[in-house]
Amino acid sequence: MTENGNGRSIFEINSRLFQIINYMSNEERRELESVLIADLSKEEIQKDWTVLLTKLSKSKKRKLLKRLEDWQHTQIIELRKHLRKSYSVSVECSGSDVCFTDEIKNISNSGAFIQTDSNLYIGQPITIAFSAPTTKEDITINGNVVRIDSQGIGVKFNETLTAFN
Repeated sequence: MTENGNGRSIFEINSRLFQIINYMSNEERRELESVLIADLSKEEIQKDWTVLLTKLSKSKKRKLLKRLEDWQHTQIIELRKHLRKSYSVSVECSGSDVCFTDEIKNISNSGAFIQTDSNLYIGQPITIAFSAPTTKEDITINGNVVRIDSQGIGVKFNETLTAFN
């Protein structure tokens, strides 16, 4: 997977921008809109923020995507209830219309980050299966995709695990 939007098609960049913007509060969207408006003519200012976004060049969209992914990452970190631990293990993931094997990069009792380039969306239900770090017993748990970035997905579990205290 390519970092910071480089190598992504314009469709992928637009899709990711709209995903992040939909995650924002109304106040955060208004702030973004004011930044986008600063570079536009009076006729363009009258348009909806989604139209404003489509007026940006691919280069500006890449820069905006990088800034928004960085912003989104800081928002997610603040919401975590449990400390993440580095953990590298193969994981089998399945959900509606997806089934893939990739790698968990970090994990906590309430979620995990999975390195993947699979096509998923925020809120998508997912089941993951992997081995516990100490007991090596198999764990299968349901969760939802709560974050997508250029490296993979963040999954919040539907129940709390105790294996990662």
